[in-house]
Amino acid sequence: MSELKTATPTIAVTDEEFANGYQTGYLQYKTDDHTKPVTEMDVYALYVGTMTSVRHSGRYHAGYIMGWTAALLGATPPALIAASTHREEVKA
Repeated sequence: MSELKTATPTIAVTDEEFANGYQTGYLQYKTDDHTKPVTEMDVYALYVGTMTSVRHSGRYHAGYIMGWTAALLGATPPALIAASTHREEVKA
């Protein structure tokens, strides 16, 4: 298991799919989408379009939405920490 360090909290991930999607969504917002105002229809279209796409796995898409949203809200870039180098128990 790896951890995806966001601003807070840490998201425990079981494979790279969610983390890859998160990083891609974050970068998508920072490189392209931050240059224009975002409407509620933009957010709706992104969420629905992403989750209904068959291009990647559902875990990837969930990560993409989280990463894009985190960038929109001004979070710092994520850091992926491999389980072999660092692991903390995630408490609910």
